[in-house]
Amino acid sequence: MSQRGAYGKQLAGTFGLDTAPALVTQTLQKTTIAVTQIVCDVENNGLTAPIPRENAFLATIQLRDCPAHDLWIDGKPHQTGHLVPGSISIYDLRQNPIVNSISPFQNLHFYLPQRALHAIADSDETPRIEEFVVEPGLGVEDPIAKALGNSLLSAFAQPDETMPLFVDHITVALAGHLLRAYAAKKGRARVMPANLSSLHERRIKELLAAHPGGDVTIAQLADECGIPVTSFGQAFRRATGLAPHRWLERVRIARARDLLANKALSFAEVAAVTGFANAQHLARALRRAEGLAPTALRDITK
Repeated sequence: MSQRGAYGKQLAGTFGLDTAPALVTQTLQKTTIAVTQIVCDVENNGLTAPIPRENAFLATIQLRDCPAHDLWIDGKPHQTGHLVPGSISIYDLRQNPIVNSISPFQNLHFYLPQRALHAIADSDETPRIEEFVVEPGLGVEDPIAKALGNSLLSAFAQPDETMPLFVDHITVALAGHLLRAYAAKKGRARVMPANLSSLHERRIKELLAAHPGGDVTIAQLADECGIPVTSFGQAFRRATGLAPHRWLERVRIARARDLLANKALSFAEVAAVTGFANAQHLARALRRAEGLAPTALRDITK
């Protein structure tokens, strides 16, 4: 099945690149949200190819200085300015944005279909939006978006060792932030903080433990509790002191440590049971968490 949407290889082609790494997840209603990292180290890379029109947005977070570029939207020139690291621009893919890449650049592009944004708004019981109020050529310095984008850089560096739950958590958080900060509709209702009951906390922990690979979505967890999807992460953190993926990491490490006491299981088998990509991934996680290699842990559990 061919990819549809402005992310990954298709977005790379827009910039005249052969490929670009992408992290892909599915949120409410099985709608794809993706994040693509684009790196261009040359000056005057030229015009981007047209992106097929669709009911979606690209939210672009700059990772380094981009002093100069040009922008056309629906064939009309738009004002542009120096885009600093951490600034965000939002492009409406119904309006045929074309960029002339003058300065070298590195950025993250969040592909956000309108259907996914509607689903998040419905979960939050807030009005749906049709556009964002941002001048994409000028961008907006946004420390929240910057922090969320930077948190994904480790996932791009080691995609095979990244929990889908983590990527889902960040993309939902970014979408929720954009809806709150830049929605064109006035009078948008504020999403009230939600809390997990002890029963829901126990149920969520059971679900997370049952998916050691992190192949469960924030939307599924939020639905289990009946709270807004963009409120779930904070609610879980208030209850446990950790983000959902961090809590699951600790559970995986504890389970791996227990299983290492069974000398009949290889390191690869322990890694598979506890949701790690392979034995090397398990070894790195144990060193970070325990300061010991798996062989050393196996020795002290004799």
